[in-house]
Amino acid sequence: MSEMKIEICSLKNQLEETLQRNRLLQEELDATNIGLLALTMELENKNEEVQSITQQLWQVARMVTMGELAASIAHELNNPLATVSLRVESLANKLPPEDPKQKALQIISQEVERMGALVKKLLDFSRRGQRKVTTVDVCREIEHALELIYYQLRKNRITIRRDYQAELPLIHADSQELLQLFLNLFTNASDAMPQGGTLTIRVYEGHTDIDCVAIEIADTGMGIQPDDLAKVMDPFFTTKPVGKGTGLGLSICRHIVREHQGLITIASEVGKGATVFIKFPMIKENGHASSQGVSPIK
Repeated sequence: MSEMKIEICSLKNQLEETLQRNRLLQEELDATNIGLLALTMELENKNEEVQSITQQLWQVARMVTMGELAASIAHELNNPLATVSLRVESLANKLPPEDPKQKALQIISQEVERMGALVKKLLDFSRRGQRKVTTVDVCREIEHALELIYYQLRKNRITIRRDYQAELPLIHADSQELLQLFLNLFTNASDAMPQGGTLTIRVYEGHTDIDCVAIEIADTGMGIQPDDLAKVMDPFFTTKPVGKGTGLGLSICRHIVREHQGLITIASEVGKGATVFIKFPMIKENGHASSQGVSPIK
């Protein structure tokens, strides 16, 4: 009987040891599983980073290609434009000043100059180099852009409403880049109102986290679908028909604003239009605002 008790105790001890080993093995297995899960999650994150970087590289490559294409097109257009300009000048010199044809030749000459300016912008786009930052009047650059796009706005029966705050501070910026920014935004607004509408431009001194010049550009067009709103400033994304847009305009706008340490956002209501909000940061110097030595708007 005593031998049986001893045997039972021995078996009990063995069972407890086995259970203890099993618990330790289970703990090790659980720890291993947690480690594997962490490694799996890290691997998934790295894969997402690789995909994101690959996409960015692809976009950069496409941008480079677009720049090269723009340069090629610009060079191809320059020669015939120069020829047309010389022919028009020659014809104008051969006709008396009071000849009715002089008016038509003058219009042709103006359009050739306008095309030449567009070609120059193509070349400027393809030769993006060092930015030239100067003291800039934002409203003046807006008016410059409106002059360039005036005929397109008039053709689309678009009314312009201006609301400029008096005595706005100047900012430090690249005037050519600001011109490109406003041209892109006004062109988009015009395209959104093919049946006519109102383009409202507000410029005022804003006070958020830091002082800024705030710009609002609103159209009364078709608006932007909610699903598209988050993507409209992505490179090569466009809601326009094939052949009507490259999907680069708003992407370039975002790049320009960010280069000036500003902020750009878009709000829209389908069927009522869209509004672009832009802020350029400033600091106070001797009671006057400027954007030199600024911190980016968050």
